[in-house]
Amino acid sequence: MPISKTPKDSPFPLRHIEELDPRVSRFCPLPTAANLRARKLFGIPLRSSLTLEQLTDETIEYYIKTAVSEIEHVLDLYITPVKFREKHDYKRSDFTWNYAYLKVDHPNILYVEKLELSFTNDVDQSGFVDFPLEHVHVMPQEGVVQLVPAFGTSLSGFLLSAFSGTQFHALNAMGNTNFPGGFRIEYVAGFDESKVPAAIADLIETSAAIKVLSLMGPILFPNNSVSVSIDGVSQGTSTYGVKQFNDRIDQLEKERERLLDAAKGYYQRRFLIDAF
Repeated sequence: MPISKTPKDSPFPLRHIEELDPRVSRFCPLPTAANLRARKLFGIPLRSSLTLEQLTDETIEYYIKTAVSEIEHVLDLYITPVKFREKHDYKRSDFTWNYAYLKVDHPNILYVEKLELSFTNDVDQSGFVDFPLEHVHVMPQEGVVQLVPAFGTSLSGFLLSAFSGTQFHALNAMGNTNFPGGFRIEYVAGFDESKVPAAIADLIETSAAIKVLSLMGPILFPNNSVSVSIDGVSQGTSTYGVKQFNDRIDQLEKERERLLDAAKGYYQRRFLIDAF
């Protein structure tokens, strides 16, 4: 029976199949408002000094969502699974000599659901060659997909079956070596909800805490100095509230940079690398 998707690859630890030490937990659930209050915002009274209104969990959850979105934009690394449908150019040289080398738009592939070859721009028309997923080889972190023979298939038989179809032969007979959007692929990228790496969860929590503290600083401490003047004699003093807040934000921003740098290194987001 044909498979409905390629075997699932875990983005972290890459290609692992089993965790052998149950005492070590490498994953965390996505942060919640309660998590932020208990950890990054511990000891901070999230209440307006003017209106005495308490910062709601709904507002904190909003900043968690914006932190997730910001990280996804910066790293092109999706926190929960996202399904993509893409079209890529058909290049005869890559198809023939590089096992249909195809680099998708979003790395960290969990699995591929469909790969087909179509020589039409009609998205509603099915592909002329629908490749069996048993032939699809995935390099998840690099975002690369190739076609390789499955068990019991000779290389010559594989190439013959892959090149079948009158539309393909017609294109070949015309001497065309390229076709825009000839490859169509559907795949899922991101992390399983129960498999978010602890460092990524911490990065989300840290980013959200910075947003909350940036909001609350001026509200908690609208005045950072007090002065008294009587009969020409004055005396003033400054409070440490705003400075303490700024110090905490600076500390969290440095922590965020360290976590972001670690993520860029592991998930290959430092440099843009593509095929030439």
